[in-house]
Amino acid sequence: MDLIINDIVWWKISLNSLINSWVPGIVTFFLGLWFSKISDRRKLRQELKNSILKLFIPIFNAGEKITLKQAEDTKNEMRITLNVYRNTYPKLLNKKSLQKLLNILNEDIMIHDL
Repeated sequence: MDLIINDIVWWKISLNSLINSWVPGIVTFFLGLWFSKISDRRKLRQELKNSILKLFIPIFNAGEKITLKQAEDTKNEMRITLNVYRNTYPKLLNKKSLQKLLNILNEDIMIHDL
């Protein structure tokens, strides 16, 4: 009879040690993975914003004239950047907005002389 009681006590002790030592570690590991995924998405969005600004700020400064070649090169670089992000990270960008933007970038550039 003592052996059965002793087995039950050891089983409770084993379950208690499992809950107290392994479960917090496993939960912490999965929370770390989840936080890493969230921070990576934030970094990707910030990197996309920076790459877009890096393309447009030198070209479209206020008051400066740009050539047609500069505008077309910027448009092509923008289209390439968006396609790379769309293919590499499909859930990062809104599909409807991305499609509208790509349609705009596929159109020809209108020249307006003053």
